[in-house]
Amino acid sequence: MAEPLTILHTEGSRQWGGQESRVLEECRWMRERGHRVVIAGPADSVVARKAAALGLEHRPVPFKRSRFPADLLRVRRLLRDLRPQVLNTHGNLDSKVAQIAALGLDVPLVIRSRHSIPPVRRTFWNLLLYRRLCHLVLTTADCSSQQLIRDLGVPAERVFTVPTGIRVPGTLPTRADARQQLEHDASVPADAHLIGYVGRLRTAKGLPDLLAAFRRLADRVSGCHLVLVGDGADLDALRNQAAQLQLTDRVHFPGYRDDPWPCYRAFDCHALASPEHEGVSQSLRQAMFAGCPVVATDTGGSAEVICHGETGLLVPPANPARLAEALEQVLLDPVASAERARRARAFVEAYHTQDQMGRTLLGIYERRLPESGGA
Repeated sequence: MAEPLTILHTEGSRQWGGQESRVLEECRWMRERGHRVVIAGPADSVVARKAAALGLEHRPVPFKRSRFPADLLRVRRLLRDLRPQVLNTHGNLDSKVAQIAALGLDVPLVIRSRHSIPPVRRTFWNLLLYRRLCHLVLTTADCSSQQLIRDLGVPAERVFTVPTGIRVPGTLPTRADARQQLEHDASVPADAHLIGYVGRLRTAKGLPDLLAAFRRLADRVSGCHLVLVGDGADLDALRNQAAQLQLTDRVHFPGYRDDPWPCYRAFDCHALASPEHEGVSQSLRQAMFAGCPVVATDTGGSAEVICHGETGLLVPPANPARLAEALEQVLLDPVASAERARRARAFVEAYHTQDQMGRTLLGIYERRLPESGGA
């Protein structure tokens, strides 16, 4: 961009997940390139706390249904004060508030971002937010973009797929160091074959299917262990399932990790077993960048980053038997698995880093902002 931009993001979530991480990392990347970035959202949110730690501007807006009129006036004052070139809304409630607040203020570019994969219903509010009150829609996966075009009638030229880029480390730990660390943290044997997962411990991520698949795998391949890295509401249920499957000694729960890279380097395979509505998974692409072979269910955005047999293996969702077969294939043919992992890393480096995401966004801004000659 010829001149620095002022970009206002609204994020009403108080929790932490892939969407909130995307907002924060995008803001950090833009600020590092000289743009002024402001986040509006609840003062008691995780985003607010992490934004403060990063020195990012955060303006408090509760985004509560009971405060809709007051929140609308607050965002409208904020828009008048900041005069942003770009307003980007992210959640359901903050989008309603901010996109209505922008009416009549001549904000040059209003963007509605859609982060999740479940289909957007054709309701009055959704038609208004996606077709009338924004200039562009950004999604993180092509399957989501196509659903908006097909079912809501959003013009294709106004919908852009911009996958969340991963923040890659300058260096990766050696496999030997990573294995040693995981052996210490999770008490896995030094010579174990490790199937791993990094992310929220929720049944919606298909972890019961992964445990069922691992039960089959454990009967066929000696010395294999499963490591589920993360935390979440379903941790106890997953521990109980592992016990019921008589896998307590071979399934490990080392907890949440701020730095997941040693895990990927230690694993022999990273498995993602989501039964439906999986986006373009951050952990899947992190594993690919780390050179870890990957197996995933063919649902949502996974097929947009895995070419079956070339950069990983895809299996039908909710099918533990097929998942177990794919995991076994990875473990028993390490040469082919390593070659798929090599191609996977090259793909992620070329198309799925934060730098690539940021450059794509700036290109969209430049083409679409009126002062840049955009439509």
